[in-house]
Amino acid sequence: MTTVNRLDLVISVLFALVGAYVLVGSMELKAMPGMAVGPGLFPAITGAGMLFFGLVMLAQTWMGRGTDASDELAVDEPAEDDGGPITLIDRLYNPLLLLAILALILLMPVLGFLITASIFVFAMVMLGGGGWLQAIIFAVVMTGLTYALFVYGLRVPVPVAMWG
Repeated sequence: MTTVNRLDLVISVLFALVGAYVLVGSMELKAMPGMAVGPGLFPAITGAGMLFFGLVMLAQTWMGRGTDASDELAVDEPAEDDGGPITLIDRLYNPLLLLAILALILLMPVLGFLITASIFVFAMVMLGGGGWLQAIIFAVVMTGLTYALFVYGLRVPVPVAMWG
């Protein structure tokens, strides 16, 4: 017998409400003269997506198409492991990720977008198990594409280093 998962119900309603709030708030952001894309575009897309998927999750939960009560994983039951040994990187992944995001936020005004984003992307690839060459190439390409998208495509300035 399927049951309505109360946690899924609460999460889906909250997700949809936050999405609606973001969507309405983004509509109040006016575009600058001469710009086809205003500052509210990405928040509007995000809010609409959150609203839509919150409503989808709500509908699935309400109709009982979520999980069967017998299929749910018990809280004290360990999740399946891939069988490999847990490494130091596995144990430190989340703290290192948070540290990298904090460093990104703090260093962006000092080093500028290009240097900080390149270091961040490099660190994320290395943290994910990539090799040195792969990390360098991916960091340069992704930072360049992101820079081009914001500066040339959307005409949104990115932070520059304190020294220019």
